[in-house]
Amino acid sequence: MGKSEIREKINNSYLRRALKNFAAAYPVARAKALEGIDFEGLRSRISESKRGVLRRLPELVAEFTRNAEKAGATVHFCRTRDDANRTIHRIMQEQGATFLVKSKAMTSEEIELNHYLEKQGVRCLETDLGEWIIQLAGERPSHMVLPAIHKNKEEVAELFSKATGKELPADIPTLVKAAREALRSGFLTGQVGLSGGNVAIAGNGAIGIMTNEGNARLVTTIPRTHIALIGVEKIVPDLAAALDVMEILPKNATGQKITSYASFIKGPTGGEGRALHIVLLDNGRMELALDPLFSEALTCVRCGACANVCPIYEIVGGHVFGHIYVGGIGLVITPFLHGFDKAEDILKLCIGCRKCNEVCASKINIEGLIVDLRDRIRKPTGQKFLFGTFMKNRKLFHGALRAAYLAQKPFQGEGGRIRHLPLVLNSDVGGKSLPPIAEKPYRDLVKEGSSRSPLPDPRSREKVLFFTGCLADFVFPEICRDAQESLELLGYQVSFPQNQLCCGIPARYSGEMEVARDMARLNIDVLLAEGADYIVTICPTCTVSLKHDFLKLLEGEPVYHAKAVKLAEKVFNYSELAAKRLGTGDRGPGTRGSGMVNGTPHAARETITYHDACHLRRGCGVYEEPRRVLRELAGVEIREMTDCDKCCGFGGSYSFKFPEISAEVLKNKKENIKESGVTTVAVDCPGCKMQIEGGLETDGSSIRVEHSATLVARRLRR
Repeated sequence: MGKSEIREKINNSYLRRALKNFAAAYPVARAKALEGIDFEGLRSRISESKRGVLRRLPELVAEFTRNAEKAGATVHFCRTRDDANRTIHRIMQEQGATFLVKSKAMTSEEIELNHYLEKQGVRCLETDLGEWIIQLAGERPSHMVLPAIHKNKEEVAELFSKATGKELPADIPTLVKAAREALRSGFLTGQVGLSGGNVAIAGNGAIGIMTNEGNARLVTTIPRTHIALIGVEKIVPDLAAALDVMEILPKNATGQKITSYASFIKGPTGGEGRALHIVLLDNGRMELALDPLFSEALTCVRCGACANVCPIYEIVGGHVFGHIYVGGIGLVITPFLHGFDKAEDILKLCIGCRKCNEVCASKINIEGLIVDLRDRIRKPTGQKFLFGTFMKNRKLFHGALRAAYLAQKPFQGEGGRIRHLPLVLNSDVGGKSLPPIAEKPYRDLVKEGSSRSPLPDPRSREKVLFFTGCLADFVFPEICRDAQESLELLGYQVSFPQNQLCCGIPARYSGEMEVARDMARLNIDVLLAEGADYIVTICPTCTVSLKHDFLKLLEGEPVYHAKAVKLAEKVFNYSELAAKRLGTGDRGPGTRGSGMVNGTPHAARETITYHDACHLRRGCGVYEEPRRVLRELAGVEIREMTDCDKCCGFGGSYSFKFPEISAEVLKNKKENIKESGVTTVAVDCPGCKMQIEGGLETDGSSIRVEHSATLVARRLRR
């Protein structure tokens, strides 16, 4: 995966349009399909059931085998991809068959079955329309459910014309008709049929298959021999568990309430002389099921929803964002099924927005597993020095940032903003300008006393420690000032611990977990030493780190883990802490509250839009509080933009490592902001402010990007 390949996909106008259209239509269709369904309850049952399967997988494999063979099937347990390929070829040889008709089976892509059999003189015909298209193109699927989503009708017409020997127009009904006619003879003359399987029921030995085209029913019934190639993780204990999976699959995969065809097959179909061979594929799954950290990846039901909502997949597609299996879960299972060497580059492509976690049918912590995998497969680099020596040394790190204030001057343009970086870093800033490092960081302003509120509150106040984060401290000290002042005006006593370090997220996301652990211990000691009531952050990434990541990093250290638990209870994002002054009334995003705010009627209030930071919305589950704070404390109205919680493309260092991808993600966000028709967009993340503000400024837009703390402080001062 190189820059040229990324650039090629970005410049593929059809691919970009197709993926963008699907990304826009999918959430709407999915929401409609899930109406009346308790999605959280359903996916919780699936997760619990499938995790239970993994704990006794060998036992359930044996139970399924016993019951399937009792029903007349022959079950083959294959440890490796080579075992599976040889087994399927042997079955073909025993039948004297040289023609295999297939319905869609990602497991066959995983073991590269077609390539293997064709070398043995066996013809393979894909009968799923999308799979047939990519077979003719000599490609692999671009999506687990929609394999040919990257192809346009002109390309398909060219492929079908070559396959049929007829010149076919780029007309979809004509192409579908041509496919039916071409594939029909395959159904009738295929000697052996092969399918995958969505579920395999241990309790009765049946397999369940779902399709939209009906080709699986033809493949599994017309040929006298049917081979079902199924990964062992598809085993479920009983019919109830199978129905849960089949309930969620169409809704989560394509936004359909049901698929066109759902079949349960138990034993050979069609009477005497028929044979059913079930090939249970291990290929690393049994070992992965024993892994305490990564086994949950096997609970995946292969719906592909993680790709459907991924902002990176939307930009580059599955041929870049995946190996055989694509999307977020594809990144996780690739090293275990295909080797860690196949995963190293694609793991870097995840921006960490956690949207995949939100829609996963079995509640897999996909983003978390990707981060943990970076640690497992990382290679020695200069990052070890950067994080381990440089960033852990507070005086050295902060001294370098102060020096950078002078070093940046040759790269500053009009207004002080930076439009390019030194080549040693990266000359491309992703289609945006960057704010300069401040002359004085917030920590220096605190020492000078110039950051204090001019309106001290005489009341007895709760003590708050302010954890600013590196970006806000050295680039946006004015946001830090606004946050402190507004919290003091709300009745809190705020102080800044000078010994605080980076939260450790950059080290953790780069796979340097030991460095991240060291930073966690140091920060815990600093933040707990002062006995504060709360610890507040204005950066959601820091919030996630202090509140959640420290717990995970230190779970093997009883003393520090206990301290991390104590710390987590005190950590709040700015909007959460400000909202505590509003009481506990349940007011959703559409609630206007009272007719007056600080004496100002609604008609006189500014209308803004709001961008949800990924780590705040999905990392912390904070969604309502910022909107309440903006309405009731900042005195503004909110006009929700389209995809308000979709990633802006920042992702910390991601926007510098992959500037072209970041710029395309940002482009979508800017379009939605501009379409809202407002003059101000509020954010709760300094990184999001830097990304969006830089993009809008480069476009010549006058739309302002303000942190919620700034808007609240501005109002409270008045």
